[in-house]
Amino acid sequence: MSRLYFKKALNNLFSKRNNSFISVIGLVIAFTSVFYIYSIVSFESGYDSHHKQRERIYRISGDIIASENTMTHAVLGPLMGPTLQEEFPAIDSFVRLIPVRHTVNLEADRKIFHVEEAYTADASVFSIFTFEFVYGSPEKALQRPNEIVINESLSQKMYGEANPIGKIIIRDGTPLTVAGVIKDCPGNAHHHLDVLFSMGDWWNNQEGINDVRMSEAYWMPSCYTFILLQNDARIEDVINNFKPFYDKYMATFGTHLNAQFAPVAVPLEDLHFSQYMSYDYPKGSRTYTYLFIAIGLFIILIALLNYSNLLVVQNVIQSKSIGIRKINGASQLRIYLLFLFNSLVVITLSLIVAAFLYRLTIPGLIGRLQLSMDPIPNALMFLFVVGLSFVLSSLIALIPFLNQFKQNGLQLIQPKSAANMSKVQLSFGKLSTIAQLSLSIVLLISVMLIGRQLAYMVESDMGFDKENVVLLKLNKTICQPETVKSFKEELLRDSNIESVAFSRYAPGEVLSSFHFQMDRDGKTVTKIINGMAIDYDYIPLMKMELANGRNFSPIHNDRMQSAIVNEATISFCGLIPPVVGQTIADVKIIGILKDVSLNSFHNQAEPLILYLDEQKDGYLNIRMKAEADMPASLSNIEKNWKRFFADEPVEMQFLDKRIEWLYNDDFVKGQLINLLTLISVGLSLMGLFNISVLKSNQRTKEIGIRKVNGAKTSEILLMLNKDFIKWVAIAFVIACPIAYYAMSKWLNNFAYKTELSWWIFALAGLLALFIALLTITWQSLKTARRNPIESLRYE
Repeated sequence: MSRLYFKKALNNLFSKRNNSFISVIGLVIAFTSVFYIYSIVSFESGYDSHHKQRERIYRISGDIIASENTMTHAVLGPLMGPTLQEEFPAIDSFVRLIPVRHTVNLEADRKIFHVEEAYTADASVFSIFTFEFVYGSPEKALQRPNEIVINESLSQKMYGEANPIGKIIIRDGTPLTVAGVIKDCPGNAHHHLDVLFSMGDWWNNQEGINDVRMSEAYWMPSCYTFILLQNDARIEDVINNFKPFYDKYMATFGTHLNAQFAPVAVPLEDLHFSQYMSYDYPKGSRTYTYLFIAIGLFIILIALLNYSNLLVVQNVIQSKSIGIRKINGASQLRIYLLFLFNSLVVITLSLIVAAFLYRLTIPGLIGRLQLSMDPIPNALMFLFVVGLSFVLSSLIALIPFLNQFKQNGLQLIQPKSAANMSKVQLSFGKLSTIAQLSLSIVLLISVMLIGRQLAYMVESDMGFDKENVVLLKLNKTICQPETVKSFKEELLRDSNIESVAFSRYAPGEVLSSFHFQMDRDGKTVTKIINGMAIDYDYIPLMKMELANGRNFSPIHNDRMQSAIVNEATISFCGLIPPVVGQTIADVKIIGILKDVSLNSFHNQAEPLILYLDEQKDGYLNIRMKAEADMPASLSNIEKNWKRFFADEPVEMQFLDKRIEWLYNDDFVKGQLINLLTLISVGLSLMGLFNISVLKSNQRTKEIGIRKVNGAKTSEILLMLNKDFIKWVAIAFVIACPIAYYAMSKWLNNFAYKTELSWWIFALAGLLALFIALLTITWQSLKTARRNPIESLRYE
């Protein structure tokens, strides 16, 4: 019996090649898109899931609560971890990770290798987190001072396939012994622990340290602190009982600072999507994950609705055959199995082709869109194909089955039965078309708004001119102030260079923070403000505008005694004009900057203090002239760099590209959403075209009669198209509130955002109407121009 049903299903597939081909193509595209979406969502939701003890690991951060503002630090003081373990039985162990906030240069066999992310760590890092050792062992690694553990990729670059245990690597003149080689961290790790330096005896000797300094060692933002809970412990055992700990160890500095501290425990699995914290790495957004899941459901639903329409059409065509089967005693189960096997053949074939297409295209798409994803393993792909085939086929087969369920064999073989079923199919097609159009309009609105927001972020005024500025990274160990000064003077000899200035940080980096006290309405309050060291030329080079006061000047005694603040600082501190000349954080305000934003527009522009400092650790900002010969000038910069810093590799990037990098994740995911929207609209048009063909065929005789009675082609077109215009209007009404809610949620990820303007919704609706009319008009025009004699003969 099964072989007979399969044979019949194959006959149906190949006897109606055009319709079946369109359905298979639509399903293949939909399933391939869903496989991609699963890979992306799996990668995003799997951050840090490779650590076996992840459910017991928490990162302890803290809210620094001042009188009128709170700043959440991802990093805490060096004594927090060990003392927490001593005081709380719920804590099994701890590890401190001290981030190296600049590119690390490692020398091996007289070759220099660059590492973008590295940490100094306690040896307990290997008992808390999961590492696979290629060489060495977790029990012996990082146990002694001046040891280093590197990942497999770096080991192969340095030593090839040789075992590097015991080899010497030079870091800034300090020899380090290789104590282990570990497998590379996966891409979806919030902290990439690929290069680790031993902690040594840091803060073990506490003799001669006064009480305030000792208490400060719990507050100072210096290291990420992770704890591993005991098997039967809960994080509430620590957080809810933190007050005695604070009073015993932290209150002294809290009183000195006039601030409070509240611990923030973040589960390792939620770390990448947790709240914004200072001194942390870029965070992900679950909104994108939800958006991709919704788009995947939209695409698969649109494709299945199209295929369901085809099944119901086939049901109309096969109504006599089904009626005869019922007359001959076929049970409802056999009729259902007939529909089931028809669906099973098409959906299984589509899934198999989609799986092969996914495997073939995933390397190219990852490279082109710079996507981060987990390719689906072969075993899981097999389960997907088998599981989806039976589940979807079983559900889809119910649609044609229920269409004929209440009719007996005699009713089905009568001509009027086919006509009645055709009306049912048209009603189903109408509802499915409205659903598809609604989903497509939601995606069109989303795409336009996402594109507008990304353009707004990149093109908006950040308070400085980011064009034609080159950044050079300075290493504090090698780039001494006097050498940097001489290098700067040499650069200015280039006629293509307009100016050169120093800054401690570049836009997008974590800034320093100042904690200071001030009088507010007779009370002493504590303020926490970001700060950055610059030189005399930085503000003019960046073309920042002063609202009042002056810039730093060599003719004044400005070093460490003067500061320039932005307008946000004035409102934040409640300073009363005239502000210039007032004292803040023990320095005199000499100038007020119009607000600048040195972070991405994901976050609010924060109060900022600029001060003078030595030019040794940070960046040289080089503004090129607009008419500059850029390749020649960049080559000259690199040549001069090698003259002054022969042993230091040059790190050079354009400021505007760095600003774009702040939104790189948004751009990549925006491109993918555009592609998926294009796919969903294309699938909707396939369904729209099919329903327009059915509707035109149903009214063929009516059109012939109208033409015989003198109806014009334009009148026929209006008659055929007006229903589709109504459907687009209904779909637009359904789509608008859905899109408004979804996009409002997405925009909440940004502190500065574009508006949900009405014209975006209107434009999406008009675009959907235009595309729909463009799709159906060809078929309508073909029907309207048909010879009326042929129309009257149509059966």
